Amino acid sequence: MRNSARFSEALDAKFLRDIPLEDKEAFLDACSLRTFKAGSVVLHQGENTDAMAVIVDGRVEVSYVSEIGHRTIIYHAFSGNVLGAVETLSERPCAGTCTALMETSVLMCKRKDLLARMASPTMLRNFAADLHDVLTHDNRFKSIDQFFSAEQKICVYLEKLSDGNSIVFVNSQSYLADVVGCSRQTVNKELGRLRDQGIIETSKNKIKILNYRELSLRVAELGTPDRVAVNLGI
Repeated sequence: MRNSARFSEALDAKFLRDIPLEDKEAFLDACSLRTFKAGSVVLHQGENTDAMAVIVDGRVEVSYVSEIGHRTIIYHAFSGNVLGAVETLSERPCAGTCTALMETSVLMCKRKDLLARMASPTMLRNFAADLHDVLTHDNRFKSIDQFFSAEQKICVYLEKLSDGNSIVFVNSQSYLADVVGCSRQTVNKELGRLRDQGIIETSKNKIKILNYRELSLRVAELGTPDRVAVNLGI
């Protein structure tokens, strides 16, 4: 079965916005399909890649290890997200490590094919828009990490790590504590408050957000810098 038929939802990916349908299908069908088991590395920090990965099913953790060995979880990528595009085009080593959190399928697009597609002004615009989103994200979370309390950051990162079904995939409270940069005890207390207020429900390895609006209001209730309530994009 053709990639475009098997993974038809990928036709709506942001990087293919305003591209004619036949061109979208041709792009996806020219990619090679790869499936990674949970824990498998899709792209490795410091290594070169000659292909970008388009996630079509599953979830990928993007992390970074500093020069002195500190590991930071940057974000979770979902279906429709692209990994390694900048590294593929620039021929630079991967800036982070991408690890499958569950069985994940990706479509790999080789550098030569990606460069050929970049002849399209629309495709070029879409990739530039994706880079703009990355810059905006980085700026926002730099501010959040610097000025928000641990409890506020827990709420914001829950929204950040959730997928389209409101599910946050975490191995443990310790995992979320590592993401936020606080103690496991602080995470447990705040998750308990959110659960008691009916904002989330928890189960093994998963947290489900029941009410995004109330989650946003919880951040405001805790107090935000300059008394400006955070906007989670809801």
